[in-house]
Amino acid sequence: MLFKSPEELVVKDETINFSKYFNRIKSNWMWIVLITVIFATLAFLKSPISTNTYSATSTLMIDATPPKPISLQNLPNYDPTQKEFYATQYALLRSNVIAAKVIENLDLTNNPDFMGEPKSTHSSLKARIKQWLIDFKQPSDGSVAVAQSLTHTTPSELKALQIFAKSLLITPIDKTQLVMITYTSKDPSLAANIANAVGQAYINYYVDINSETNKKASKWLTSRLTELKQQLNDSEKKLTDYLAKEQLVNTIAVDELANSELINLTNRLAAITDKRVQTEALYTTLRGSRHLSYNQIDAISEISNHPQIRDITNAETDAENVVAELSKRYGPKHEKMLEAESQLAAIRARKDRMLKRLVEGVKKELESNQRQEREIEAEIKKKKEEFQSLAVKKVHYQALQQDVDTNKQLLKTFLERQKATIATEDYKDSIAHFTDYALKAYPSGPNIKKNVLIASIVGLMLSLCVLFAIQFFDTTVESSEEFERYFPLFSLGNIPFIKRLAKKKIQIDEDTLSAKEKPIFFEGIRNVRTALNLAITGDQRTVMITSALAKEGKTTLATNLARSLAQSEKVALVQVDLHNQGTALSAPQGLSEILTGKATLNDVMTKSNQNNLVMIPAGEPVTDPQELLSSPRFTALLDDLKQQFDKVIIDTPASLITSDAFIVAKAADVILLTVAANKTKRNDVEQTLHKFNAYELNVDGVVINKVL
Repeated sequence: MLFKSPEELVVKDETINFSKYFNRIKSNWMWIVLITVIFATLAFLKSPISTNTYSATSTLMIDATPPKPISLQNLPNYDPTQKEFYATQYALLRSNVIAAKVIENLDLTNNPDFMGEPKSTHSSLKARIKQWLIDFKQPSDGSVAVAQSLTHTTPSELKALQIFAKSLLITPIDKTQLVMITYTSKDPSLAANIANAVGQAYINYYVDINSETNKKASKWLTSRLTELKQQLNDSEKKLTDYLAKEQLVNTIAVDELANSELINLTNRLAAITDKRVQTEALYTTLRGSRHLSYNQIDAISEISNHPQIRDITNAETDAENVVAELSKRYGPKHEKMLEAESQLAAIRARKDRMLKRLVEGVKKELESNQRQEREIEAEIKKKKEEFQSLAVKKVHYQALQQDVDTNKQLLKTFLERQKATIATEDYKDSIAHFTDYALKAYPSGPNIKKNVLIASIVGLMLSLCVLFAIQFFDTTVESSEEFERYFPLFSLGNIPFIKRLAKKKIQIDEDTLSAKEKPIFFEGIRNVRTALNLAITGDQRTVMITSALAKEGKTTLATNLARSLAQSEKVALVQVDLHNQGTALSAPQGLSEILTGKATLNDVMTKSNQNNLVMIPAGEPVTDPQELLSSPRFTALLDDLKQQFDKVIIDTPASLITSDAFIVAKAADVILLTVAANKTKRNDVEQTLHKFNAYELNVDGVVINKVL
């Protein structure tokens, strides 16, 4: 059972099948060509009656750094290598600022050729309608009135700006600094004048900017110079007052003198400190040697090296030598010995007194050194304090002096700038100049070839868009492959569409088909037959063929499938449309007469030109066919046919129109659904399958009919 549940009816396919769009174009190519030709013809017919237009072109060269014979400081510094600069200039050429200057200079608002107004005093009907449409398109929220009040733009000036923008074309020349200004107008002279006027207005725009900048700069510099002079006077007065208050003449000389004195005091302190340390060491030694013998005292280098001690020590040594010499000759009581010893004792006494005085002298020297050291330290401290005070004054002085110097430099710079501005005030310079003026205008319209080509493209694109829109919103089934993407049903095959017979509403069979059409059509029928035989078993003999709606080709399929099956087995074709008499199987008696008991099976069976094929027509229409199809006679009839024939093909009415197909499906072995390609919508197929599922019936397969 292929059909399982309502939730599985539709299989969503998110991919785009471009072949469907191609087939749609292929099948409607004549309409596409027709619409394209119509658009091209209309453009061709309209072009000769259009007003001739003329275009004139002038050329400017834009340079961000033009050569300047004098130095101008008011021009902005642009980087010519940046694309943004040139893009800005092109936008400025197209701006309303330049357009307004051109319109004002040439008085274009009063020019009928420019404004497009008729020269007569009375407005034409066309002009009135055009003006009415313009007024109708204006927003009703008052925004235009607000804009006019802000920009002081009148309605005629606003209209002139709109006309100007439509006819102006700015074209940069690649890899150059040149730009072409093209204007199109009905008047060739007006076109040339406007093209030149746009370039001149652009040049004057920068000249005006420079002039205005110079004036503003001169005015500002004058006022600023007055302020700077006053600032300089104030800063100089502050410096003078400070020098007088602090009694400073030259802070640099005073700073150097104080620094020199501090260095001298430091050196003196170091020297006296060294001397004090030496004296203190000597005094400490002497104080510690009061209990030492003279020989031990003499051994002290600080004492023995004293000049007086050294002299008396030498004298003592000489006296000792004399005593020693005399002792060898004379006895201790000898007069000369006594004299020599007396002289030695005197020398030693004098030495002892000298040592005592030396100790006192060292002590006084030490005290003197200490006193001098303290005095020098106090002087250094005082000088440091004076030096620090002087440093603070120096910083303040330098700040005041720097303020004076800065004001002088600023005043000098502004004076130079003012002189340069005054010198260049009358100099005219711009970043652009003409390389070519628009001397004449050339016809530019109407361009018949261009208009026809554009119209043809528009017609082609419009027709394609319409076809694509139709295809996009088309929910019909196109082929077996597409059907199987949306529905979980087995497709037995495709039956080709015979357009010639469909238009004439002729039954498709072997007699009506041409020799060229037969192979294609019957190949599709044979494919369906083969697929059917492979899909069913030997016990499944009754095959019901139905469709969702009428005129989907189910009768054509049933008839030709029965004929194809009859080539190898016995087949009965039963027409079950009891509402209307069958067209292909029309006969005075048929199924309705069998079910009502008015005729027997043998009475209504008709043989075709094929020996194995028997047809049972529908017979006369009845008011209540469901009652007859639900009767035991219909079931018995099918059982009888199954006994006599290998296959029983049942052609039933459309499933969404009547309920006959569902009643017949209860007794049938196989149910086939016919779907007309590019006609039957997926929603109709879905409803049909839902109905079969509601009656617990399974559709076994589908045949796609009328495939292009």
